[in-house]
Amino acid sequence: MNNFPELSVIIPVYNVQSELRTCLESVINQTYRNMEIIIIDDASTDDSAHIIEEYAAKCQLIKPVFLQHNIGVGDVRNHGISLARGHYIGFVDGDDWIDMNFYQNLINSIKSNDSDIAVCGIKTEYNNSQNYQLRYKYNSENCITGEYALKLLTKSENYGYFITPIVNNKIYDADFLKNTDIYFNSARSFQDDFFSFFAILYSKRISLVTDTYYHYYQRQSSTTHTFSKRLVTDCLDTLVQIRDILQKNMCLEKYKKEYYSYVERLITSLLDMLIRKEQDSITQKEYLKYIISKFGNNFTISEVIDYIDASRIFSFFDL
Repeated sequence: MNNFPELSVIIPVYNVQSELRTCLESVINQTYRNMEIIIIDDASTDDSAHIIEEYAAKCQLIKPVFLQHNIGVGDVRNHGISLARGHYIGFVDGDDWIDMNFYQNLINSIKSNDSDIAVCGIKTEYNNSQNYQLRYKYNSENCITGEYALKLLTKSENYGYFITPIVNNKIYDADFLKNTDIYFNSARSFQDDFFSFFAILYSKRISLVTDTYYHYYQRQSSTTHTFSKRLVTDCLDTLVQIRDILQKNMCLEKYKKEYYSYVERLITSLLDMLIRKEQDSITQKEYLKYIISKFGNNFTISEVIDYIDASRIFSFFDL
């Protein structure tokens, strides 16, 4: 009999001192106890490291890791996966929090369905207030195939509900992740989109859990909520990396519809973020030119025209 925990929770931390205690309290107070909590500080410059030390001193479940140089959340999670000893793996960001039954109920679901992944709903929280948005919720307990789930992720078919690429509202079978060599890319943004495409592509079964347990805190300073040229580059680089891997594995033709639907989903998300974050029309047009240029460097019209709704993309700018 081994003494390995059943669940490894990986928490990347970078300059989240204001929210970190709320996050850690929600994880250490889970009803599910057979776990290790791997907290990786990505060379924070605020008081985050001291808060981690404080909690590690009073909770034996916590395994703290302190990096000397900032490597980004994707590589931090990859490092966490390499350290994880649990049969299942989950991720929580250091400025988010979870309900106390989150892991117990997802563990029950993934076990009972013999699934590779279990997923629940998400609430987006704003500024630590009572203001929140129900972001994803599933109306019935269900176990679906990976093939069906890929259509929900990429929106290649409209079934009236979707699966988010966000990784934090899910748990994963650790052997499944490691045996299929699923990892995060090194982009500062869109690393969830890269990881989730392949996790769902390679999965056999995915459990959907009706309750909403994960609270996603939207900070205005977050890299995913600030528009920049780097965000555009990360988006396009991620899409190209996915295409390259599909081509290398000789399965792009098989998943062409899903892949190019995913291209549309991510580009639409990028444009939506641009409209919300940049109110100045001149700045918007400059960014739009940059997006079109980067897109044209990596894709041809003939390559994507049969798989994307160009009118929906153009509608963002009344084109």
